[in-house]
Amino acid sequence: MTLDKLRAEILNEWDSISAAEICVQILEYFENLPPKELNFLTFRTLRTAANRDSIDDELLFAINILSNSNPPLLELHTLFIDENDEEFEIDPKEIGEAKKTGIFIHPDTGEPVNDYENYIIPFFSPTKRLIAELK
Repeated sequence: MTLDKLRAEILNEWDSISAAEICVQILEYFENLPPKELNFLTFRTLRTAANRDSIDDELLFAINILSNSNPPLLELHTLFIDENDEEFEIDPKEIGEAKKTGIFIHPDTGEPVNDYENYIIPFFSPTKRLIAELK
């Protein structure tokens, strides 16, 4: 399968959805990125890739398509940066649990973190499937 086939697959499956075109724009942007830059794709990066002025509902829908397609093309990660600028990659499920309970435990100190949402950065990376298609 080539990236052209991925494009066609997305446009075919999401035929009447405008977010499909945004997915294609994002994939085209990825083709021109150095491989190292693909490993830390923030919402801002994806907004730039989609040539959007803001992170709007259509962009979020496109990201959802790319990260939840079968098989997915993007994988969600979360980074916790504490008050000492120490970085910890956190399983997104832990963040989901923290949202439910309102408590996030610092991965190093074991202490609860107040306003933990201010220290969490979601980011994406390409899945093995997408990496193979970009080669």
